[in-house]
Amino acid sequence: MNGQYKSAGLLLCLALAGPTFEVLQAQTVDSLIARHLEARGGVHRLEAIQTLSMSGRAIAGPGQEALVTREVRPPGRIRTEFAHQGVTAVYACDGSRCWYVAPMSGTFEPELMSPSDTSLAIEQADVLGLSDWKAKGHRIEMMGKETIDGKETYKLKVTLSGGAVYTAYLDVESALLVRKERTRTLGDRTIEVETTFGDFRPVGGVVFPHSIRSSAKGQSESLEVIVEEIEINALIDDARFEMPEVGPVG
Repeated sequence: MNGQYKSAGLLLCLALAGPTFEVLQAQTVDSLIARHLEARGGVHRLEAIQTLSMSGRAIAGPGQEALVTREVRPPGRIRTEFAHQGVTAVYACDGSRCWYVAPMSGTFEPELMSPSDTSLAIEQADVLGLSDWKAKGHRIEMMGKETIDGKETYKLKVTLSGGAVYTAYLDVESALLVRKERTRTLGDRTIEVETTFGDFRPVGGVVFPHSIRSSAKGQSESLEVIVEEIEINALIDDARFEMPEVGPVG
């Protein structure tokens, strides 16, 4: 919480009303998450998603554009591909292992992801999002309100059962997720990644963002994904998510 309380009376009131304050906060979180899930199309529609296939374009700047596809098969299976100038990078999880091939960065054989990237990939494979968050062992705290791109949002601190923490911003009016912030480790650097969601449209009764922009907080460079097609419950072979075996050299 920013700033310091200047009123001893207010501190005393909060101390005496501690349990009641916690209950009220929990009720507020519950009702807000319920609104959010309903805005997305309802829990019943989200739970009916057996597979999810998305495709579009990833734009990093003028002349820097790649075709991007994402396939998801809950729980925990996800495959994302970036294809540019005949070269394809793959980032995938098979439900237990997460791996990648990134020829553009010099990684030509499948390698296991770092713990940080594994946590992020598995999180992205959860199409239910904040649904049933208590049963999953997550914690959500209300952190007040903040204005994002001219719109008032609810600020939430989300602590996942595995320990990862991120900040979510839900639009006050629509209850949709419009921004997410989380810390990532890249080599020996730690950066705060800011992802903004927009252009919300329904597909099969479920609302998805069709514009996703990510950048290091405070930096002008960004990667924007324009989603052009989404298909729910398409047939996807489990082999798509499995890490290829690397044969002996020579």
